[in-house]
Amino acid sequence: MNYKTKGAALVACMLAISVASMPQKACAQLMCSTNPQQTAQQRPIWLGTSGGNIQSLIRKKGNNKLIGCFSGTLGSMVEDATDTEYILSNNHVLADQNAAKPGQLIVQPGLVDVECVRSQSNAVATFSRAIKLRFGGHKNFVDAALAAVEPGQVSPSILFIGPISSDVDSDPTIGMPVQKMGRTTCLTTGVIAVLDANLKVNYSDTKKPHVATFINQIAVTGSLKTPTFGGPGDSGSLIVTSDACPLAVALLFAGSSNGCLTFANPITEVLSRLSVSMVGTCSEDVASEGTGADVLAANIGVSKDVEASAKAVRDRHESQLMSVPGAVGSGIAAGDQPGQAAIEIFVTKMTPQAQAAAPTEVEGTPVKVIESGEIVAY
Repeated sequence: MNYKTKGAALVACMLAISVASMPQKACAQLMCSTNPQQTAQQRPIWLGTSGGNIQSLIRKKGNNKLIGCFSGTLGSMVEDATDTEYILSNNHVLADQNAAKPGQLIVQPGLVDVECVRSQSNAVATFSRAIKLRFGGHKNFVDAALAAVEPGQVSPSILFIGPISSDVDSDPTIGMPVQKMGRTTCLTTGVIAVLDANLKVNYSDTKKPHVATFINQIAVTGSLKTPTFGGPGDSGSLIVTSDACPLAVALLFAGSSNGCLTFANPITEVLSRLSVSMVGTCSEDVASEGTGADVLAANIGVSKDVEASAKAVRDRHESQLMSVPGAVGSGIAAGDQPGQAAIEIFVTKMTPQAQAAAPTEVEGTPVKVIESGEIVAY
């Protein structure tokens, strides 16, 4: 596909997004193969695209030699009580793991997509603040940060998803269909597979681990259409429902190294800790009734009471579960029987030692061991 053809197709897709959801999906399938989310967007930019801090450079320790750069996803737009608008993404995308200073430029596309060239003309926002990431065994709830929007530079709509609701889904369920638009894997669909996940996430870009502990996270698996839901560079993507007027569900920040699971902060926790709300531009009466979320969740049948009971059992036995060789996390998933919940243990490798050490059940709740590989910040 040549440049002119790409441009014409992209314009057609953009028009389709504002008209109907079905053409939008067809356009996304066409255009994701050309990675428009990794290129410079016409201002105001769409969200769900490549971006990050203009200082996101990787230098060699000792001689300070530039050896690379990194980017994530500029996920969505939020606002505070004074109606100031911000881009919402991760701390490790906008704040470089607690290192950024207020006022630093946030650029689109991110440095990794412009060969690490820092251009002030690519700025669309300025870093404002972040929830501090804590390492060394301290508990984290979110990996989140804000960047104040420059006037006229950012649209609240998400590429290939379009406008979203100002409301959020505050009570996600196992089996709920979701979607996200991100810098690396573009538009993907999946289902919530695990709730209440406690994780050990490696943030290091070297061989030496730099691990942060997170609690009460969400895990998503891909769909038949898009088996891999997220990948490195998708951090900061907003995970939303599949409705015509989508509701925010979670903020993507990490994943398993084998690609089977993508992890995200519950959006209610993110918004509460940042004291902001979603900027939504579609109205509730547009929301579709046929997404299948309720039907799928009902078929899986894991009620909130059953989930909460399984979580309580997991919490009481967490030290035992995490003593399984290679364990990097645990969470609550659907069991093998309708209406049943199970505890899943994530291990870096399915070794005979891990299988032998893991219980098959605790207090009557089934336990499954899942090979996830290392869990890493995306």
